[in-house]
Amino acid sequence: MATPDDIGAGKRALIGPAIEHDVAMPLRIVMRGYFSTYFLWDAQHQAELARQMEAVHVGESRFSIEHRGYVLSSLVASAAFLETMVNELYRDAVDGHASYVAPLGGECLARMATLWEETNGGRTLEPLERYERLLEFAGAPPLDRGARPYQDAALVVRLRNAIIHYQPEDVSPTYEPHAFERSLRGRFPDNALMAGSGNPWWPDHALGYGCAVWAQRSVKALTEHVADALGLTPNYRSLEGREGFWQKPGARELDETT
Repeated sequence: MATPDDIGAGKRALIGPAIEHDVAMPLRIVMRGYFSTYFLWDAQHQAELARQMEAVHVGESRFSIEHRGYVLSSLVASAAFLETMVNELYRDAVDGHASYVAPLGGECLARMATLWEETNGGRTLEPLERYERLLEFAGAPPLDRGARPYQDAALVVRLRNAIIHYQPEDVSPTYEPHAFERSLRGRFPDNALMAGSGNPWWPDHALGYGCAVWAQRSVKALTEHVADALGLTPNYRSLEGREGFWQKPGARELDETT
């Protein structure tokens, strides 16, 4: 009998006996997709589209719904990447799919599977709490809640929630900023399209390429920290070196100005 054989990232073929009593057995293909990789690519893609619009802007400040759409899409995708990446590790543990989680060892995987079942697929846990429990199960050093990358990643989650659960409110250039807004200021450059505008900082000056790429970098810094601590090469990491995978339409780095 043939053994399971990897046929690409996240895919495997389970092959039964080729012939038994002169009767050909059907080939069963099992595929496992990893949406975290898609979300990370989308976060980078949408941020780059926003960057391109800001880079060619000249003249007076202006609002662009196209630009706003790129930024919002990038922010939501960054938060989705953070959440789905750790969900995929737990689900692989539950299903005994060892492609990416094998280095964690049997005891850690068993504890992950138990937690996932006890929390209804992680639904009663916050995204960052899932990472913390994973590190605990593996006997790795915990995340420092008072420092990066935890604090920045937590802010991205709050920003995502502010977008997804948005409720309209009156704002003005002279209003007292919320604590959440104060926690964001200074972490990234403002939206270049709104430079010189008298509009309130949130949302018009905040939601630009700088915010989008900060969010993408922040969540990836946390996943990289955890993956390094656990000795893992998650799906997105296994594809990063693949030529052409990330380069559409381009992924230029923002200068480190903060």
